Amino acid sequence: MIHLYAADTANLTDPKENPALLDELDTERKCKIMKYLKAEDRKRSLGAGLLLNKILPRYGASPAGIRLGADGKPEVEGIFFNLSHSGHIVICATAEKEVGCDVEQIVKAPEGVAERFFHSSECAYINAGVGEERDHRFFRIWTMKESYIKMTGEGMSLDFDRFELILDSEKIKVRRDSELISCHIMEYEIPGYKVSVCAKEEEFAKTVEYVDLR
Repeated sequence: MIHLYAADTANLTDPKENPALLDELDTERKCKIMKYLKAEDRKRSLGAGLLLNKILPRYGASPAGIRLGADGKPEVEGIFFNLSHSGHIVICATAEKEVGCDVEQIVKAPEGVAERFFHSSECAYINAGVGEERDHRFFRIWTMKESYIKMTGEGMSLDFDRFELILDSEKIKVRRDSELISCHIMEYEIPGYKVSVCAKEEEFAKTVEYVDLR
């Protein structure tokens, strides 16, 4: 089963001001955090590290065991996982097979991005919305597409217009090179955000599990 965990980083202290917060993290995560120039970015990366420290041991895995796979995607023995963060929210999806997730804070949708990068049918869906509804639709599509390319491990090497989200059915489907792909997408509710998880498995937890990072 796919599980989704989330944590709020709003109340975390900037690790640059309180380096002791990094004591529980591995060296690679510490270096990654301190490379960020902005405090909010450091806090989000800190939150991701702390969330992994809370979640991975549940599956008999340790953050110290994380390595980069052949496609550059982080992996650990015993469980598949994926991280994403935006605004004050960090999420972690876990599964028994490949999984990808994405969270995006809902703001005003950037002009011209959908037309430039999305499939024409997705653009039509987004542009059918007005005002805030259009913003919600944009980030809905964005998170689903991000979760798919993160699941496959292709990242931004796969252009967003190379595959199409089919929304006019009970279950969201992905079509690529004229063929339907064997994967499943689940959307979760976090106020002020759009959240999507894409996985090879079909059984998803129905709700987000919130984790206290303290």
